[in-house]
Amino acid sequence: MIIERLLHRVLLAVLAIALVSFTCRRKATLGQEHIAPATAPMTAEALKRHLQQRSLTQVRTLVAHARLYIEGEEVAADASANFIWVRDSALWVNIKKWGMEVSRALVTPDSFFLINRIDKTVLVVSRQDFQQRYQLPDGLPILQHLLLAEAWLPKNVAFQADIKDSLHRLSGTDGRFLMDYRIEEGAFWLRQSAFLQPAEGQWLSQNCARFQKLPRTGAFFPYFRRIEFFSPESGYFRADIDFTQIETNVARPFRFDIPEHYQRLP
Repeated sequence: MIIERLLHRVLLAVLAIALVSFTCRRKATLGQEHIAPATAPMTAEALKRHLQQRSLTQVRTLVAHARLYIEGEEVAADASANFIWVRDSALWVNIKKWGMEVSRALVTPDSFFLINRIDKTVLVVSRQDFQQRYQLPDGLPILQHLLLAEAWLPKNVAFQADIKDSLHRLSGTDGRFLMDYRIEEGAFWLRQSAFLQPAEGQWLSQNCARFQKLPRTGAFFPYFRRIEFFSPESGYFRADIDFTQIETNVARPFRFDIPEHYQRLP
C-alpha cells in the first residue's frame, strides 16, 4: 500500500496517513513572484556567509497555523495544521479536517511519535530508526532547517558555487547526500533546498515563496512552502504548506498523550 511505503520514507508522508479518506481535486499553486536574478558568480564562502547572516538565530520558538495540500500517487487531500516548535527540543504538529484532529506528531532529539486518530494507531520510532526510515541526513536538526528555510551546511562538506536557473547555487556532498541550494540575489533568501541520494534514486526538495517579516523579530520567513519527494519505491509525493498565522518567541504548551487502547505499529 502506498501510504505504508511512504510511512517508511518521509515525515510529511507520514502525516498524510490520516488524510487518505478525505480526497479532493483542488490543487494549490506555488504562485509567481519577482525574484532578482543572479548577476555574477560568488564564492561558496561568500554565499555561506550570506546564508548564515540570514539565519533566524533570534527565533527560539515558533507557533503557527497553516493550510495544507497533500498529494501522492494514491492521496489527494487538504487540511489544516498547527505547529509548535521549540529550538533543539521539539517539533509538534497536529492535523485537522473539518475541525476534527486526524493526526498528531512529535519529533524530539531522541524520538519520533505519530498518532493516527482515524485508525487509532500510534508509531514510536527512535532517532536512529527515524533517520533510516525517512532517509534524512539528520533527525530534528534537519527538520529545523527546513522549517526555518535555512541551509544545512555540514562542516565536513566542501561546497561549490555557481549560477543555475538565474539563482546562485551552493552545492556539495557528504558522500551519501548531495545538497543543492538556490539563493536569490540581493536578499540572499534561500529559495530552494534539495537533498538527493543518487545511489537510491530518490530526492527531497523544498521551494519557498512569499517571504514576510516575522512578528517580534523583523526577520524574513517564507510563508509558503512546497515540499516534494520521490523514490522508486514510493513514487512522487507533494505537500504544500501555506502559513496563515505565526507567532515567535512565545511559550505555548502542547500535549502528546498516547491513549492506552491505541495499537502500536512496529
